[in-house]
Amino acid sequence: MIYLLLCMALAFGAEIDVNTFSNYIEVSQEQVHIEWLLDLDEQYINATSQSIFRVTTNKLKKIDLDIYQLSIIAVYLSSSGNVLQHEIIKKGDQSLLQGDVLSIQLDRVYTRGEYIKLNIKYNLDSKGARALGFLTKEQTYSKSVPYLFSQCEDNNCRSIIPLQDTPSIKVFFTATVLVKDPRINVFMTGNKLYNTKFKLLNNYENLQALTLYQFELDIKIPAYLIGIIAGEVVEKSTGNGTYVIAEPHFIDEYAQELSDLPVYMKKMQEYIGPYIWGDYKIVILPASFPFGGMEHPLLTFASPTIIVGDKSGVGTAIHEIAHSWVGNTVTGRNWANFWINEGFCVFLERKILSRLNGLDSVKLDAINGNSSAYTSMLTFGLDNSFSSMHPNTTNRNPDEATSRVPYEKGYQLLTYLESLIKEDPFQQFLRDYIENFKFQSIDEDQLYQFLLSWVRKNKQEEAQKIVEEIQKVWKKWVYTPGLAPITIDVSTPLFTDANNLAKAWIDGKGQAPQKANDFQQYKPNQKSVFLQYLIDNYKDVEAAVMTKMDEQYKLTFYKDQKTVYKWYRLVLLVKYDQALEGVHDFVSKVGVSSYLKVLYDLLGQNYNKQAYDWFDENKSFYHPVVVQAIEKILQKYPKKLIIE
Repeated sequence: MIYLLLCMALAFGAEIDVNTFSNYIEVSQEQVHIEWLLDLDEQYINATSQSIFRVTTNKLKKIDLDIYQLSIIAVYLSSSGNVLQHEIIKKGDQSLLQGDVLSIQLDRVYTRGEYIKLNIKYNLDSKGARALGFLTKEQTYSKSVPYLFSQCEDNNCRSIIPLQDTPSIKVFFTATVLVKDPRINVFMTGNKLYNTKFKLLNNYENLQALTLYQFELDIKIPAYLIGIIAGEVVEKSTGNGTYVIAEPHFIDEYAQELSDLPVYMKKMQEYIGPYIWGDYKIVILPASFPFGGMEHPLLTFASPTIIVGDKSGVGTAIHEIAHSWVGNTVTGRNWANFWINEGFCVFLERKILSRLNGLDSVKLDAINGNSSAYTSMLTFGLDNSFSSMHPNTTNRNPDEATSRVPYEKGYQLLTYLESLIKEDPFQQFLRDYIENFKFQSIDEDQLYQFLLSWVRKNKQEEAQKIVEEIQKVWKKWVYTPGLAPITIDVSTPLFTDANNLAKAWIDGKGQAPQKANDFQQYKPNQKSVFLQYLIDNYKDVEAAVMTKMDEQYKLTFYKDQKTVYKWYRLVLLVKYDQALEGVHDFVSKVGVSSYLKVLYDLLGQNYNKQAYDWFDENKSFYHPVVVQAIEKILQKYPKKLIIE
C-alpha cells in the first residue's frame, strides 16, 4: 500500500508526507466541524467531529485517519445515521508518539468525485491529549478558574481530533464549544459567531446551564493550525482590527507592550501585500506555553517571554504576523518542507525589523539565530539530516527535528537569492510567489521551479547567469546537512563591540573592564552576543568573573528572559553554584520548550540531582510535549544515587 501511495503521489508531482497514517492521497478531507463539551475541572472533553471527504481515487472502501490515544465510541454516516465498522490499528514504535490509525470501513465502494460525510463520537482527556495544556485554577493568576490551551504543531492535532493530520490537506474549520462555568471565555481559530441558529450533533441535557461558543473559518487551513484557549481571559483592542487577549490582571500591561501591532501590520502589508484573514488577535498565554509563538489564523499565540517592558521582545509578534502570508496562506506540504514556512517568516520578520530598528540590529539577530542553529546542528550531528533544511522524519516524530535550523538556513538562502535578484525585484518575486500558490500546500521543488521560471521571465539579460547560480547551489543548500554552502555577510560593529567586552571580562579575571558599563546600553540582541561569546569560551571563565559580572549586571533573576536564559546556560556550564536558585526559579516559571531542553540537558550533565528534583516538581506545569522531550533528555543521564 505504501508503494502504491508513493506512486500516486509521484504521479501528481507531490512529495508524500511520511508522518501521517491517513490515506489522504485516495480521499481528501474538505471540512471539519467539532462539538466539544469542556470539563476543565476534570480535564476531560466530550467530543463529536463531523467531516466531509472528497474521494480522489476510483475505488474507495475505507477511510484511514490519524489518532493518538482518543477514545473512539462510534463512527456513523451523517446522512443516514448508519453505524460504520472501525478498528484502531497500532502503528510503529509507540515510544515515538506518532499515534495510530482509525480505519473506517465504508458502507459501499465510493468512486472519484463522490463526497462522504462522517460523524465520529469520541472522548479525550489530559492523559492522552498531548496537544492540550490543562492548567488547574491554582496555576492561573486569579486562582479561580482553570485554563486550557492547545499546541497542535507538528502532528499533535491527532490527539484531539480524528483527521488527516498532514499539512498536505487543508480544511474548512468550524466549531461549537460548550462550557459549564460562565466565567470561562473561549477563543478558537476562526471568527467567533453570535446569535447564530444551529443544530447540535449531540443532545446535551440542561443546555440552558451551558455557555455556548461558535467559530467559523472560511479559508482552508491544515490541522496543525487549529487552536483553542479557554479560561478567564479578556480581549482588548490595540486599534485597526488588532487585539490582545490575556488574563484580566495582565491585559493592560500586555496591550501597552503590543500597542504597535497596527504599525507592524501596516509595514508588513506594505512589503508583502494585503492581509486577507480579517482581525488579528494575539494571545499572551500563561508561562507554560511551550513555544515563543504559534501562528493560528485570527488567534496567534505568544509566550509571556516576549513581554520585556521596553517592546524589545516584539520580534516574535512580527514573525507570527508574517505567517499570515507564509505558512498560513502558502504552506509547506510536509514537515520536511518546514523551512518554506519558517525561513520565509524569518526573512519577512527581519525586513520589517530593519525598517524599525536599523540594519545593524537585524544583523545581530541573524548572528544570534545562526549561533542557535549551529548549536542544534552539533546536538543532532553535522551529518544528520536534521541539520539540513530537509529533515528525513520517516518513522520519526517530526517534533524531534524542531530547531532553529530551518528558520536560519531558510533565511540565509532567501537573503542569498535576494543578493542575486536584487532587493526590489526580489520583493516582487515574493508577492508573485504568494499570489501564485495562495491557499496551497507546496514542496521545495514547486518553489524551485517557480523561482527559475520567474527569474527567466523577469530578469531578462541577467536571467541565464542567475539561473545557473541558483542551480549550482540549490540542492546543497536544501539537502546537505551542516552550515550553509555560502556565508552571508552580517558583520556589524555591534557584534565586535559585544565580543570585545566579553573577552575583556575573561581577561580581567574578576576585575571589571574599563567599558563594563557599555553592557547596560546594549539592546537584548547585543547582550545575547556578549553572553554567547562567554558560553563559547566557558572554560576560560573563572568563578571570580561570574561573581563580579553578576554583581555589576544583576544577571541572576534578570527580567528579560531571553537574556537570562543565556546567562543560565553559562551558569550551568561553569558550575556557578551561587546562581543555581535563579535557574531553579526560571525552570519553574518558564515553559518554553527550546529553553527547557537546553537547560535540562546541562542540568543532567552537571547537576543531576537538581535535574530530577526540579523536573518532578514542575512536571504538572509543563506542556505534555515538553514533558516528553525532557524525559527523553534525562534518559541520557540516569538518576544518580545520592548517599547522605
